[in-house]
Amino acid sequence: MNKTIYLVFAILSFFISCNKSPEDKANALIKEEVKKNLLNADTYEPVETQVDSAFTPFDEPEFYNKTLQVCKLVMEMHEYSEEMKDAQFSMSIWGGPYQTSHDIYEYREAKEKYEKNEKKKNETEQKLLKLRDGLKEKFNKEPKFIGLKARHRFRFKDNDGQTTFGEIHFLFDKELTKVITSYDMDSPEYKAVYMLYDKMVEPEAD
Repeated sequence: MNKTIYLVFAILSFFISCNKSPEDKANALIKEEVKKNLLNADTYEPVETQVDSAFTPFDEPEFYNKTLQVCKLVMEMHEYSEEMKDAQFSMSIWGGPYQTSHDIYEYREAKEKYEKNEKKKNETEQKLLKLRDGLKEKFNKEPKFIGLKARHRFRFKDNDGQTTFGEIHFLFDKELTKVITSYDMDSPEYKAVYMLYDKMVEPEAD
């Protein structure tokens, strides 16, 4: 008798699981993932989940990570350019036909700083061009379905007891059985990547 009851429950559980909507399946995975990584997990409350299909290249984790690398390299190049400008300004101050020994020392220091940052900038530019070409190659390929994704908004209480909202971008496998990766949509990194995504799809000017 016990075996019969167990079998009935197993069959019912199977059909209930099969009848779950994509949103239900996604929310079950999301809840487990969020509560695992959230401080004050007991205060977690889901607000909204939007499930959609995920395609290459923009939903692909590798494409995201390489785009993030591009963002970081662009920032590095900007920093090197600023250092070079600063060094050039110092060279203009300490250079000239009537240099003292102190002037010569300061000029050489500034020149070394300029050359050092110029080298770093050139090396970074080569890395950037290589990454850009790789992204362009992936962008020009036919999109492929790789799974499902969701934008999940939720609320929780911070350490001060204040209600705070969060939003996370999730990528799931095709069967909606596991989380492949997730991104904090409020993070500067995520915003930078999606700003660059927008630039990639902007129509070229005539």
